[in-house]
Amino acid sequence: MKFLSSTLLAVGTLVLPFTVLADPSASREVPMTNQLIVMSLGAAEDKMLQLAEAIPADAYGYTPMEGVANVGEVLKHLAGANYYISSMLGRPIPTGITPRELGEGADKATLIEIYRASVTHAKQALEQVSAEAMAEEIEFFGMTAPRGRLALMVADHQHEHLGQLIAYARANHIVPPWSH
Repeated sequence: MKFLSSTLLAVGTLVLPFTVLADPSASREVPMTNQLIVMSLGAAEDKMLQLAEAIPADAYGYTPMEGVANVGEVLKHLAGANYYISSMLGRPIPTGITPRELGEGADKATLIEIYRASVTHAKQALEQVSAEAMAEEIEFFGMTAPRGRLALMVADHQHEHLGQLIAYARANHIVPPWSH
C-alpha cells in the first residue's frame, strides 16, 4: 500500500504543474495526454524553426541524393501533414489550403510561416479532442488504433523530420543553433 501511495504522490507531483496549461476560460479542461502531445509538438516546432532560420535560403534546395525531399520540401511536407492529420482529429482544413499543394514555389520566409501556421492549427486540433475521443478506435493509414495514436503521430512526425533536417544542416556545415 505504501508503494501505491508513493506512486500516486509522484504521479500527482508530475502532473499538477501541467494542469495550468489548460485555458481556464474553456468549457472543459484539455486532457493531460493532449497537453503532453502539444508540449512535444511545441518542442519539435521550436527546434525546427531555429534550424529552418539557420539554413540559408540558397541551401533550401539541398538534398543528399536524388528522390529525397530537399529542405523546403520537408517543411512543405510537414505543413501539409499537420493540416491533414488535424482534419482527421476533427479540426477542418482552413478554406483555401490544399495540403498537397501547400507552399509550392514559396521562398524561405514563406515556407517558415506556412510551417508555423500548420503547427498552430495542429495544436488547436489536439486541444479540442476529448479524452473519450482519444480512446476511440478509428481507422487511419491502413490500421485501426485509438485516435490518441493518430494524435501522437503529429508530434512523432515533427521529430522524425527534425532529425532529417539536422542531418542536412550538418552535411552543409551548419550547427543546429540549440547545440552550440
